[in-house]
Amino acid sequence: MLSHVRLETYMRRAAMLGREGVETPPFVCLFSPNDPLRFFNYAKPLEPVGAEPDGLNESLATLRQAFRTRQRVPRFEFIEEFAPDLGPALVAAGFSLEDRYPLLVCTPETLRQMPPIDGLTITTLTPDSPVDDLLACLAVQQQGFGEMAGDPPTLADVDDLRANLACEGAFLARMAGVPAGAMMYTAPFDGLTELVGGTTLEAYRRRGIGAAMIAAAAADAFGRSVEIVLLTAASEHASGVFQRAGFWWYGTSLAYAEES
Repeated sequence: MLSHVRLETYMRRAAMLGREGVETPPFVCLFSPNDPLRFFNYAKPLEPVGAEPDGLNESLATLRQAFRTRQRVPRFEFIEEFAPDLGPALVAAGFSLEDRYPLLVCTPETLRQMPPIDGLTITTLTPDSPVDDLLACLAVQQQGFGEMAGDPPTLADVDDLRANLACEGAFLARMAGVPAGAMMYTAPFDGLTELVGGTTLEAYRRRGIGAAMIAAAAADAFGRSVEIVLLTAASEHASGVFQRAGFWWYGTSLAYAEES
């Protein structure tokens, strides 16, 4: 059954793959071992908390120390409907709302086929894909997200992606043979997966490429016995693109941070 608890539990478990997990109950801190970029390092609630802000003081002190020891910015990411009292409690404790993102979901019944686009090809990447394809996927993401994505990809990043594709999904869109977009989904389990890392290069935006990649990635995931595909949209415009592919709004993802 679809619920905010099920989605938050999946997102927490998926985020723990490849990250160092440090429990500071009622939270778990998730640290990227190699990348200090703030978006790869954050805490999530293990249960709905926050109704009594003072009760979190000791846990938050331990959490702050865990982040600062690793030279990371103390951050939280969670579904608002899962822990509706946590946001106000974090603000009271000195955190600031970083952003609100629409949380959308899709099922095999709601997924829509996108009309064909002249010149567009979408390649499903696998552990056996050529280095050039894997590197192009990572390069598109780095260019599409800019500073948010960190440094340009290296061959070590290609090796990491190749290893991850044993359980995750990745897709490279080309227009007339030129890399134009990329999309990934996280390791499926418990019937769920999350679309992540989706971007289209500036020169190719507003042509329907994003919706085509979303539909292709979701269809591939449903072919692996996934029941629900979820994602967080970076903006209302992006949300509209996802809705054209058959996604609908189900909640709100929140991000809070405490700057030094």
